[in-house]
Amino acid sequence: MDNVHDILNRAWTAHSAGEFDAALQDYTWLFEATSEHASEVAPLRLSYVLNGWAKLAEEHLPARQALVALRDRDAARLLADIGTGADPEAKAEADAILFNDVRAINDKLGDAQHTYQLFQRLPADLARECANSALPSMMACGDFSLARTYLPHPDAHLGDYAAEVNAHVATLDLLGDAGMSELLATVYNYMTEVRLILELLDGYGDHAGAARLRQQAVSLITAPEARACIEAEFAHPGTTLDALVELQNAALT
Repeated sequence: MDNVHDILNRAWTAHSAGEFDAALQDYTWLFEATSEHASEVAPLRLSYVLNGWAKLAEEHLPARQALVALRDRDAARLLADIGTGADPEAKAEADAILFNDVRAINDKLGDAQHTYQLFQRLPADLARECANSALPSMMACGDFSLARTYLPHPDAHLGDYAAEVNAHVATLDLLGDAGMSELLATVYNYMTEVRLILELLDGYGDHAGAARLRQQAVSLITAPEARACIEAEFAHPGTTLDALVELQNAALT
C-alpha cells in the first residue's frame, strides 16, 4: 500500500504548510486505511499516523475534536459488541485490539481517566486480555490495588521478559550499527516495562520489592553490553533513547 506512505507524507507536508484541514482529512483517512491489523502498514496506525494527528491536534482544535470523536466511537463500539460474534476467540482478540486503540488515543489526549473507566466496564475475561495495556492508566488514576491484581507475580513477569531479552540479544551482531541499534531498542522496551513494574510496586507500598526487582532488572540480563545500557539508563534516564536517535541519525548521514 504505497498510497498510504504517499498520503502520510502529504499529511505531514500539509501540516507544516499550515493547511490544517487538509492534513486532518488525510490523517482521518489513514487511520481507517491502516485498521487491518494483518496488513503490512498496520504498524503505522498507532505510531506515525496517530502521532501526526496528535501533533496537529495541539494546533488545530477541529483535529482534537475529531480525535475525541474517534475515541468515543471506538469505545462505544467496544462496549456494544462485547459478547457478540460467532468466533469467541477471534472476537476477544478483536476487542482487545480495539481497546488498545482507544488507550493509545487517550494517551495522546492525556486522558488516562477515560481508559481507566472504560477498563472497569469490561467483562472479566476481556479485562485480563487488556490489563497490560491498561496498567499505566490504572496507576495514573491512583488505583494501584487494582493494577496489582493484574500483575500478581512481578518477579516471574520480569524473569520471563529478561529471558526474552537475553534470547534476542544473543542473536545480534553488536559490532555493527544495525545490531547496536536493535540492542538499544530492546533495552528501551525492557526498561519501559521495568519502570512500569517498579512504579506499581512503589505505588502499592512494596518498596522493598521494588528495590529488589531494580537489582534483578540488571542481574537477570546476561550480555554485558545490555547490562551496561540498563545501568546507564537507571543512572541517567533517557540515555538509551538519546543513544538510539544519535545512532539512527548517523546512519542517515
